[in-house]
Amino acid sequence: MNTILFILLFWFQGSNPLSDSLILELKKSKDPSTKASIFYSLARANYGSDQDLAIAYADSSIFFGNQAKDSKMKANALNIKAVAYLIKSDFENSMKLNLEALKIRESIQDTTGLIESHLNLGNILYRTGKSNEAVVRYKKALVYAQLSNNQRGLSLLFNNIGSYYRDRWKASGEALDLDSAKVYLAKSLEVKTALNDSRGLVNTLNQLSELAQAEKKYMIAERYLSRGLEISKGIDDPELRISLLTQLTGFHLEVGDKNKALNHALEAYEIAEKLESTYQISNAAGNLSEAYEAIGAFEKALTFNKKKLEAETVLNNETKQKIQEDLLIQYESEKKELENQRLLEEQRFLDLTLQRRNELLIGMVVISVGLIGIGLFQRKKNAELAKTQKELRELLSELRQKNAEIELQSQLLSETNTALKESNVTRERLLSVISHDVKTPLNSLTALLDFWDKKLLSEEELNDVIPKISKQTHTVHTLLENLLEWSQAQTNLGQVKFSDVNLDKLISESIQLVLPAAEEKKLKIINQIPDEVIIHTDRDRLSFIIRNLITNALKFTPSEGQILISYEAKGNGKIHISDDGIGMSPSKIDSLFSRKIGSSRGTEGEKGSGVGLLLCKEFAESLGANLQVVSEIGKGSTFTINLG
Repeated sequence: MNTILFILLFWFQGSNPLSDSLILELKKSKDPSTKASIFYSLARANYGSDQDLAIAYADSSIFFGNQAKDSKMKANALNIKAVAYLIKSDFENSMKLNLEALKIRESIQDTTGLIESHLNLGNILYRTGKSNEAVVRYKKALVYAQLSNNQRGLSLLFNNIGSYYRDRWKASGEALDLDSAKVYLAKSLEVKTALNDSRGLVNTLNQLSELAQAEKKYMIAERYLSRGLEISKGIDDPELRISLLTQLTGFHLEVGDKNKALNHALEAYEIAEKLESTYQISNAAGNLSEAYEAIGAFEKALTFNKKKLEAETVLNNETKQKIQEDLLIQYESEKKELENQRLLEEQRFLDLTLQRRNELLIGMVVISVGLIGIGLFQRKKNAELAKTQKELRELLSELRQKNAEIELQSQLLSETNTALKESNVTRERLLSVISHDVKTPLNSLTALLDFWDKKLLSEEELNDVIPKISKQTHTVHTLLENLLEWSQAQTNLGQVKFSDVNLDKLISESIQLVLPAAEEKKLKIINQIPDEVIIHTDRDRLSFIIRNLITNALKFTPSEGQILISYEAKGNGKIHISDDGIGMSPSKIDSLFSRKIGSSRGTEGEKGSGVGLLLCKEFAESLGANLQVVSEIGKGSTFTINLG
């Protein structure tokens, strides 16, 4: 058996020194656990270069891991097998194997393994176009990485999540996505710097440079690219340096620094020639041609363009030759793979045969000692096994519960962070409006009182100005009332209190409160609510909504107009507040109840901040209702309260 195994592995591995040493260890070992570990190491050593070979080694590791009852080793082997399938772009098999490995790692609470499994699942989802599901996996892995302070995992996950938000920003253009991308990539850069991960640093610096260029922060973008170029000097990778020089060439051409672009393009071409890579020479010659063309050296641009075409011709011929060679190698590999699988199965069969023979011999010895002794011993062992299984089930249940709690905490933390960011944006906009709409009338009032105190105004001039100041003071009063209601709602201090309410009476009271403003603009308010309509709601909140909607209608209805309040007994009831005012455009309607708070003016210059309408929407939702708007410019608007 060992001879067959040695021939099989030597055929697979060739002369890889690491693999050769592992094969010698494998030949000496008879322990299933040791064999599982060696096969796993062989799979890790080969998954990047020969995925089929790595899968075969992983299968052997799983087989011996099952024999040794080593769950962690089995999960590791399943993971490396899944990675090999991912490289082969077999996403379905890779997903199944990763989920199987994840299940085992959850049962044994292997934190490092959980980071690896969630990261791999995220990569599969990302490559199959399911980026929103992928980032959920990345964030789960991030929680485990933070709990275990796994720096390598943190650097990868910060980078992947940053890339997700970068792609989202490219699609949506949302500033929040751009800010999130920069935050996560900056964290990745910090960890990679501490780890001295040169290649990882270059990758993250490239992404940050791209974001900086998009924001037209060219100095920052150049700093990132230059730092990447400097780091590449310590990496023995000419192709990486060519790539960075090519990016810098394009960057300097974009910002108009043609001489720097030419210098970088020349250096890239020199490295490509030393490398003697037709592909790199083709790319470098093309970039150098563009750089010469930018400075007006058209003869040199033509020369290097010809070199690019010559390299592409050679490259096409090499590609055709390589395809033929690859097809031949693939045919030979498939033949070898079939034979290798047969030999592996023979090896497993021989191991099982030897194991069964030993078990049979032990059984015969035990039988000779006496069936009674076996029965008593077996009964005792069964009792111990049942007890152990019960304890394991209880422990597994506790571990699953803890894992669920960790995931819930992660989700709650993410939701809380999002809510806080939205709240901060709203608060900043609110304070901006208040600082403008409150400060202006108060400044006017202060100036007036100062003029009066210094005897700079006559009594007649004061009487002319006071009505204007009064109107501005009333505006401030209304704004502060809405602000207090807003503050109470935002801090959840306002409690909803339902009761039966006579709608006609409530509407009449609201009309009386705004009647002076209506009479001043010569507006007619018509109440068509029937006397007998009774609704079950919070009287104060509904009164606030109706009062604000009527006030809003007054503001945007010209003199001599009218406001109509009616009720429709459909569903749980609908209250309509209609006016024949100036109306609104579709874009204005779309932003009406959003958090885009801003000042607006009525038909006679009345000021408003939008806080009242925003609070109307939130109060309506707290009552189980919702607001709808129908409007047409020049023909008026109708606000409808759909009672839930």
